[in-house]
Amino acid sequence: MNLTDLARLRDKDLAGEASAPEARMLMHAIMSEEREPVAAARPRPKVRRRLVVSFAAGLSLATAAAVAVIAPTMRSGSTISVAPSVSAAAEPNARQILLAAAVAVEKAPASGDYWRTAGVTRWMMTDPTRSYVLEEGRSGELWLAKRTDLRSWRIRQDLGVKPATPQDEAAWRAAGAPTSWRYPKNMKTENLFALPFGPLEAAAGERTAERLHGKWKGTAGDLTGELMTWKEVRAIPSEPDKLRSYLEEHITRRLTADAGYDVEEVTWYLLVQACEDIISRLPASPEVRASAYRILASLPGIQAEGEMTDPLGRRGQALSYQEEIEPGLFTQVRIVVEPSTGLLLAQVRTNTTKLADGRQAELRVSTSYQAIGWTDERPELPAHRD
Repeated sequence: MNLTDLARLRDKDLAGEASAPEARMLMHAIMSEEREPVAAARPRPKVRRRLVVSFAAGLSLATAAAVAVIAPTMRSGSTISVAPSVSAAAEPNARQILLAAAVAVEKAPASGDYWRTAGVTRWMMTDPTRSYVLEEGRSGELWLAKRTDLRSWRIRQDLGVKPATPQDEAAWRAAGAPTSWRYPKNMKTENLFALPFGPLEAAAGERTAERLHGKWKGTAGDLTGELMTWKEVRAIPSEPDKLRSYLEEHITRRLTADAGYDVEEVTWYLLVQACEDIISRLPASPEVRASAYRILASLPGIQAEGEMTDPLGRRGQALSYQEEIEPGLFTQVRIVVEPSTGLLLAQVRTNTTKLADGRQAELRVSTSYQAIGWTDERPELPAHRD
């Protein structure tokens, strides 16, 4: 395929007019540009629990619970909506997937009245007796207005709590099928992602909206938990080398403010997280988002796992890496990417724990991104507003 044909196919795909065979041809052509072997895995970054708690606290600015909201796939106006993935004939490696995503995301819309992000976050935890695993969910939307005459909003809804698996449901029924759970303050937390701040309720909550206020008023989102102004986001460099230097300086500045961090030990992990922040929710330019993908493509330790179904049932290319959140305790992180559109479908973090009866149980925290990008639409606000 010559360059003219490739450009024509890319333009057709971005306009949503490419057929499935044409989309496959485009993805294969992009993948063929890079055929380098997968880089050798780097030593696993040792990230201390203290760091994870601090980082999660920063993310809770965007969701109030664990990890945040957002992202997309084919165009609907200037907003992006999720579409099914397209498979390449041969399994691509991580570098090829990320570089293909960079090429695609560079063509995303660059302006609008609102930067909108929306998605569903689910997280698992044991019940207070550690007899079974529960799954809690929350949907969320963040509408960030760059114009001063528009209001910024956060819309969310608690989706309720339920047993995570059929085996957990059987144990839950044996415990009397409770519909609420209260956690003691002195509960042991070994191998748990987190404990709820208050009682859990099985029933879903009401959809609510709140105007952004306090430190969030007038901001353009956050990068690794640090709020940024629109001016600061516009100043983020778009070239890969300059962006990497910018992110490393940002990370070093944050970590050296706390003597408890080993900067060298955690920089790799936070660099990955910063790139994911840019790709998934920060209103940076398409060129900056593309460079974030290219930085990820240059990093060792990220592995391709082939096609995977995300928590919302969509197919995409899965990439994984590991982090050590405390000595001997590793969490597997998977991101699911749609390379032909450059959009992040989901992030899934997995840990294991032992229940009271000795059973090994899997705990997951997942964020499934439904929409991300610029839009001229207005939020559909619920009656209940704070």
